Amino acid sequence: MRLKGALCTILSAFLYGFTPILASLTYEMGNNSLSMTFYRNLFAIPFLYVLLKYNKLDLKIEKQDLKYIIMVSVFGITATTALLYSSYPYIGVGAATTLHFMYPVFVAVLCRYAFGENLSKQKIIALCLACVGVFCFMDFQHIENILGVVMAVTSALTYAFYMTMVEKSGLVKISPYKLSFYIAIFAALTMLIGNIFIGYIVVNLPLKAFVFMIIVAFFTSFLAMILMQVGIREIGSTSAAIFSLFEPITSVITGVLILNEAVSITKLIGCIVIFFSISYLAVSGKE
Repeated sequence: MRLKGALCTILSAFLYGFTPILASLTYEMGNNSLSMTFYRNLFAIPFLYVLLKYNKLDLKIEKQDLKYIIMVSVFGITATTALLYSSYPYIGVGAATTLHFMYPVFVAVLCRYAFGENLSKQKIIALCLACVGVFCFMDFQHIENILGVVMAVTSALTYAFYMTMVEKSGLVKISPYKLSFYIAIFAALTMLIGNIFIGYIVVNLPLKAFVFMIIVAFFTSFLAMILMQVGIREIGSTSAAIFSLFEPITSVITGVLILNEAVSITKLIGCIVIFFSISYLAVSGKE
């Protein structure tokens, strides 16, 4: 298994895992989750544009690639965030996030049945172990609302669609800088259009909130997204999905270190099982 792809995916998961703490700080200042999604993509565009110019990459994109980029931006990235954040009021953050992290299973299913990819025995075992680990994070006290469950599970499916399509549509052949640039543009544009009907974007926020959002944009829609695309290109969407399960582990660790959150025995077991499943996949790789 290519070390570069594994490391890029793990680092991406780490960045995605700790930034929600910064995002939550902006909510206390009057921001909301959907508004955060808009700003996260909007503020990433200048970083990506500078990176493109620094590497002397043009902005030209093929029509076929543009079609797929719009698909993964709208039905992948934007839909995932909107569905996941919208499920929080119904079943709680813990249960919704746990259900969302079932997306490696959906990635494997899509790759197997939609694209005919054969899953190795090692990947199947790692997926089963990962499911057990994710199950340990489940908060059964806040999962009684079926609508919230459906939205959270659908967010896992839409994110799996994003990861799978980036690989199978050939978008991985595009520079990750250029791909992230266009995804950020279409994701921000989609959220802006949605704001016309719902009006969720908050403009009157303190300067500190905008600083936090710029930091989140830099680490997620800029660094983490680029690293994830490199990971998908190097090791494939199924393996990348499993390695990205470092994200809930990172969330637990940062919650303990920064917010002084308590960790239950079941969550600790979940972290160990997920870590073991990822380690097994890495060690069992032929390269």
